Amino acid sequence: MPVQRIPAATAEQLARPVWLRAAVTALLALVTIFWQGETLLLLKISLAAYFVLAGTAIWDYAKDTVVVPDAVRGPLASGAALWVLVGVGVIFVPSATAGAIVAAAGFLGMGLAELIAGLRGRPDFVPARDLLVQGGVGMATGVGLLAGMRLDVHGILGIAGMGLVILAVLLMISGASMTHEARRAAD
Repeated sequence: MPVQRIPAATAEQLARPVWLRAAVTALLALVTIFWQGETLLLLKISLAAYFVLAGTAIWDYAKDTVVVPDAVRGPLASGAALWVLVGVGVIFVPSATAGAIVAAAGFLGMGLAELIAGLRGRPDFVPARDLLVQGGVGMATGVGLLAGMRLDVHGILGIAGMGLVILAVLLMISGASMTHEARRAAD
């Protein structure tokens, strides 16, 4: 079975939003791992910043009408909108448990959106493979947050951080492959 390559035009257009999301995801993953003395305020600010900034990167990916098929754009745009709303909503949570529930809803919603987009786009959109894996990791992170919602702030950030580390690595691999394909075509 021959390897399917990402078309150079697609790779060139989508590399920036993928790298932006990878950077935001890696930054929050580092915060959740290395920050000492976690508080509810840290949980609110870090998750709000993540959901809004990553949602914006996903929107940049989804809004490209030239290379992203409509079947992929709809679910991703819905997921991006959900993440921005979750980012705003998590600022107002009164407890760590409520923060875990709101964050879980965001991860589950975006994970489902990425799974749907990946399944719909798989026949003719090569990056759909990445969306399927990212959606699975997002769903697993959401389930983990629901399972651990009674933990303290440290535990909740740890669960979210675990999913974010995996997601950051996947996004970096995706961004690197898109950058490689775009440069390969330019040479």
